[in-house]
Amino acid sequence: MTRSGSMLAIILAVLVSLGHGVAQGLPTEAEAALRTGEARMAEALQAYPAQYPDRPLWQQAFAEGRRAAQFAPESLAPVRFLAEAYSRSHWTGRAWPAWMEFVDRGGVLDEEARELLALVGHELGYGAYARGDLETALAYYLTVSDLVADDVESRVWAGRILIETERPAQAVPFWRSVLELDPTDARAAYFVELAREQAIWGTRAVEVFREGVALYEQGAPRAAAERFARATVINPTYPAAWAWLGRVAFEAGDYADARRAYANAAGLAPDDETYRYFLAQSIARAEAAGD
Repeated sequence: MTRSGSMLAIILAVLVSLGHGVAQGLPTEAEAALRTGEARMAEALQAYPAQYPDRPLWQQAFAEGRRAAQFAPESLAPVRFLAEAYSRSHWTGRAWPAWMEFVDRGGVLDEEARELLALVGHELGYGAYARGDLETALAYYLTVSDLVADDVESRVWAGRILIETERPAQAVPFWRSVLELDPTDARAAYFVELAREQAIWGTRAVEVFREGVALYEQGAPRAAAERFARATVINPTYPAAWAWLGRVAFEAGDYADARRAYANAAGLAPDDETYRYFLAQSIARAEAAGD
């Protein structure tokens, strides 16, 4: 499809969707204003290569939408029109409250409305995140996830922010919902497990422990052992940290140290057969070495 053909298809879709949004029984003045606003919106989408709210056709469209609201203050049609016009012109600061008003007053979001609302929410949410205002960003993403059931990115960002702000137990359901929407998302599978571990053992302890695993896999066992030891200091009840500390000692031939670490791991997780096995092996080899 050519660029002009693609633009024509967009304009027709806009006109159809807005035509459906005009409620039956509107006062004549309100309906006329909405129709004029729709026409100005279509012209703006055709005339401007990039859409900005200060351009004349958009200003005329907004004015007509506000006129329609004055003539029919009880109708949702002008609210819906303005929310859509603000969204398409990238006036997110006006689009978001317009969508919230539409929803709060009982408006039903169709597929196109959900898509526009999500785009606005993502832009505002990311802007707040980039400024370091994580709570405001989270509020936008939570609202989008509530109103747009199949929106993956709002759930990704909610889960991410909750992990970053050390609320892993609250992050787990969001990452799980991402997996439900896309079972192939390896990122979500990783963060589900990370958040679950952090909820049990603590954010900092898990962070340091995972640093140790990464160092071990990179062939730096001494640096890894320091991270595992630090994780046990942060949370002495973290069995995996004790077990990995024992593993590094065992592989280095330090069986007395391995015995102590595995004893802690097995004591904290008595049902773990691996911990019990290596504890027994550590004891036997330490005794054979005379430790």
